[in-house]
Amino acid sequence: WRTTPLWGLGLSKDSQGGKMHLLHDGRAKSIDEAITLHGGEAANSRQRYLALTVNEKQLLIKFLESL
Repeated sequence: WRTTPLWGLGLSKDSQGGKMHLLHDGRAKSIDEAITLHGGEAANSRQRYLALTVNEKQLLIKFLESL
């Protein structure tokens, strides 16, 4: 299931009534939740994300919100 690219990710909250609805079915309510809900082909990326420090996760999310 191919989801949309990350372009405009930082605008998601504003374009979705002040709330985020991420993943193909909208069940993730934050970028962090979207990352941690991934499995399958993205399982390795999820594990690498979970291994980051709190500060590193915050920096990554800040970057993703700038897209």
